[in-house]
Amino acid sequence: MAMPFTQALDLIISQFQAAFENPTLVRRDERPNRALLEMRDNYGVYQVHLREVLRVDGTRKYAYYVLHQSRLIGGFDNAPNPRALRLKYGKNYVHHRLELVPHRHTQDKAAVELTGEMTCGLFIAWLQANLPN
Repeated sequence: MAMPFTQALDLIISQFQAAFENPTLVRRDERPNRALLEMRDNYGVYQVHLREVLRVDGTRKYAYYVLHQSRLIGGFDNAPNPRALRLKYGKNYVHHRLELVPHRHTQDKAAVELTGEMTCGLFIAWLQANLPN
């Protein structure tokens, strides 16, 4: 059985709060069929944005982004991105156009790379390893 929404969101919030100095809870909305969480903070000169959507069927949609002066430094999400779908499925990507596919955007979205599923904890570890504060 999947973790209840409240417990799952509390875990993400606690991880985010432990990693950052002044986290802002932008939005937390729990409904019977889905839960939404948005948080932000600064990490040195960078702005960090987190968005999680948990669904009752156990799927989740996420976006973790790092910006510097409104420019994308790096980001992870699992949206049905056409570039990521092409990488995963080649010419048959159109048959999967609504599928959530984990991927990473490089600086200024210049490139897309397929990744494994990202979580708040993995994102924080990536951030600390790649953008030392």
